[in-house]
Amino acid sequence: MLTLSYKKLFKKLIDIEMQHNQLMEKANVSRSTFYKLKKGENVTTDVLLRICNALQCDISEIVECVEV
Repeated sequence: MLTLSYKKLFKKLIDIEMQHNQLMEKANVSRSTFYKLKKGENVTTDVLLRICNALQCDISEIVECVEV
């Protein structure tokens, strides 16, 4: 079974030295939605695209499909 992993997103935040609060503000993502990402839960593609726009990156740089 495949699921989405957001580990790339959190690695990218470390690499660019961006705090979680900064990303939430810049991408207009609520705290509850951000915690869904941290827990590996599903979020809408709209949220992922806002994060991509805020980080000026492609979705493949923040999300990957992994086997469970």
